[in-house]
Amino acid sequence: MLDRRSLQDQLRRNRRDTGLILMAMALLMSLAGWLLAGGSGVVAALAAAGLALAVNPHNSVAMLRALYRAVPLPVAAAPGLWRGHAELCRRAGLAAVPPLLIIPSRAILALSTGWGRHCAVALSEGALALLPPDEVVAILAHEIAHIRAGDLKLLRLADAAGHLTHTLVAATLILLVFFWPDMMAANALPDLWVVGALVLAPVGCDLLRLSLSRTREFAADAGAAELCGSPEALISALTRLSRDHGTLSPLGWLRLVRTHPTTEERIVRLRNLAPPSFRLPEIVVLGGLPWLHR
Repeated sequence: MLDRRSLQDQLRRNRRDTGLILMAMALLMSLAGWLLAGGSGVVAALAAAGLALAVNPHNSVAMLRALYRAVPLPVAAAPGLWRGHAELCRRAGLAAVPPLLIIPSRAILALSTGWGRHCAVALSEGALALLPPDEVVAILAHEIAHIRAGDLKLLRLADAAGHLTHTLVAATLILLVFFWPDMMAANALPDLWVVGALVLAPVGCDLLRLSLSRTREFAADAGAAELCGSPEALISALTRLSRDHGTLSPLGWLRLVRTHPTTEERIVRLRNLAPPSFRLPEIVVLGGLPWLHR
């Protein structure tokens, strides 16, 4: 059971924030293209960002396996986990069940990558060994929510916009330095707002990219609560991680340079999804995997 109104409010808020951030990044990238080459620069920048989405997402799965030494988890090795994984994917409406990978690490890790039919979810040995089964289900649901939303696609688009903005601004500044003597002689120096935009556009794009990442984490938390039927298991997992690893909340502007929201912020939003009088549903263990009665 969930507070459906609060869930829908959070989902709408996350969609709105995502749209605004992507629009702001597109404007900064377009501004950098316009300052370099006018209208043709804007068209070229937008086209290049779009091409970033054409890259085969299968490459991201191979990269995850290479970076984390992740290997496929056979169904026979964890049938209960696989049944729960398949059920979460069914609830999420995924066209296919992504492969499960295992990361040989004692740290608690959960990762997802790709979109469409080229995606995968990875859990570490530490996550399976140290977390109770219901919390494993919750973090698995969080990763599946990322896949359902196509978050890697959004973040890849944001990365492309950020890199293009940096490149366009650098090229424009090089041209300004090269032609500065001629512009001085012709009394045609650029306005201060142009110089300021060139300096601030890459910084603004980087901050927006980080903000998008945090927004998508909030969205995945809400999606996980929806898939599990309750936010409590994910709250428990986050609380455990915060306690075990002693995570500190950054102060003030330092929060702007994080890829993830603070644990406290995530827990507050998750608690808003369940009314105070909510009684936890009975947890039934099936083949070593808990599931929640709906």
